[in-house]
Amino acid sequence: MNKYNKIIFIIYTLLLAHVASASSNYLVTENAPVYPGDTTYVYVPIKNIGYGNTMEDVSVQLAPKENASANAVTILNDVDSLGTITDWGSQRTAKFRIYVDPDAIEGDYYFNVFVNYRGLQTSSSNIPMMQTTKLIDQILVVKGKPMIIIINSSLDIVAPTSKNTEKITFKNTGTGTVQNAVAEITLASSNSVFSILGGGKQFSLGTMKAGDISTITFNMAVDIAARPGVYNIPVKITGQNNYSTDNIIGLVVAGMTEFDISYVEALGSFSLNVANVGISPASAVAVSLPRQENFSATGSSTSVLGNLNPGDYTSAPFQITKTLGAGNTLEMEIQYTDTSGQRHTLTKFLTVELSSTGTQTKSTGTNYTTWMLAALIIVVLYWQRGKITSLFQRSKHENV
Repeated sequence: MNKYNKIIFIIYTLLLAHVASASSNYLVTENAPVYPGDTTYVYVPIKNIGYGNTMEDVSVQLAPKENASANAVTILNDVDSLGTITDWGSQRTAKFRIYVDPDAIEGDYYFNVFVNYRGLQTSSSNIPMMQTTKLIDQILVVKGKPMIIIINSSLDIVAPTSKNTEKITFKNTGTGTVQNAVAEITLASSNSVFSILGGGKQFSLGTMKAGDISTITFNMAVDIAARPGVYNIPVKITGQNNYSTDNIIGLVVAGMTEFDISYVEALGSFSLNVANVGISPASAVAVSLPRQENFSATGSSTSVLGNLNPGDYTSAPFQITKTLGAGNTLEMEIQYTDTSGQRHTLTKFLTVELSSTGTQTKSTGTNYTTWMLAALIIVVLYWQRGKITSLFQRSKHENV
């Protein structure tokens, strides 16, 4: 073979080695876009660019390029036979049925296409050689379905007149991406007893891909007019491509209350008067005197008062002794259960001036009795003065 023939042979071989091609790197699908959970067809156009050479026994195989593609897409028939493609420029289309996993994440998945055919003759024999052309990085685009939900919230139990720093955490549990996601907290349905302080009611979550988490923080004030009960706070999430979803957070306004304390000391006894001066009922109210420097309790240091509605009051009796040389501030604790079932403990301080001792109180009672007895004797003597005089004279004569 001379030099000229060798050059012709090389050029001819190169042309036949690239006898098949695809028109695009993106796989054409029966339905667009393709979503997780879809079963659809993928089409791969195969064109003969061999300049007049016939492609015989053409078969096309579709294979995932990497594990991510193999895990996301199941190819239900991975080989398609196309027969013969004659002449340059002729085209036939291979068709593959695929199933997209429901948990497949939105994105591009890469596949390789292997085109097997006969068409290259290496000798005078009439039997052509089997050839393979590889089309790499063929892309299947899967469009995910995003789903942003609330996975955590500090909105739980609040009290009237309180200011609370709250956090809400969102997660995209779907398979798609939401661009420019925004969370909007709507308080209109709660009769305006809640207010968001500062930056308004809309909060940016940014771009949330599948699995992304975003947290917002805000300050919320509770009006004094908030009645105890459960309130539903709507939270709406929006984003590009008309994404929208609604969530609801349950918020409890606790029936917390306030107490007024006074004391009464009489005839050696000591009682604490406890009044519910708040706007909510208090259940299982109890008063305790903890260990302290100024006073000590004899006997029980806790008194159970029961339930107190707004405006109710009752007394808790104690036996206490003031520590010599100590101050006059009595410390006490009030435990109660609010309308939401939460147990609370309030610490109160009361200035107490006790009489010197119980003995002094007792002696003050004895003096009053003595004076009354003396007065009674005087009255009796005056009323019976005639009889007393007769008895006195009779006794005098008998003695003579």
